[in-house]
Amino acid sequence: MSVANKVLIYRWYEEVWNKQNERVLDEMLSAEVVLYGLADSPTEFLKGPEQFKKYWRAMLSVFPDVRIAVESTIAEDEKVVARCSLRATHQGDGLGFPATQQKVHITGVTIAVFKEGKVVEAWNNFDYLTVYRQLGAFPRQVQS
Repeated sequence: MSVANKVLIYRWYEEVWNKQNERVLDEMLSAEVVLYGLADSPTEFLKGPEQFKKYWRAMLSVFPDVRIAVESTIAEDEKVVARCSLRATHQGDGLGFPATQQKVHITGVTIAVFKEGKVVEAWNNFDYLTVYRQLGAFPRQVQS
């Protein structure tokens, strides 16, 4: 099962993010999916495909050329960990300030739980602080 789930995580990033294929969301997300790390607070979560679609559409409006590469995976039973690299251009105003046309490059990790070929739960941890730094919206690290 773990090899099949690795294939699914690669498919998720390729179809959903790189090809922006919305149809795949209903195919790959459980009706009761719970997604952590995508809401405004670390204690909040998105539930169900419709909440994810709202998030997904907002992200694509800010970064319409987003490309995510799965760099490596680890799988055990129904869980898959994917280490990813994200590249995009800031072309939309959805971050609270006008689009800068700057390119961003960050890394992140997703842990997804699959049942019957669908994501039922996932934890997402991408380096959005670096996005804001690369866009000039947050000071760079202090040099000592």
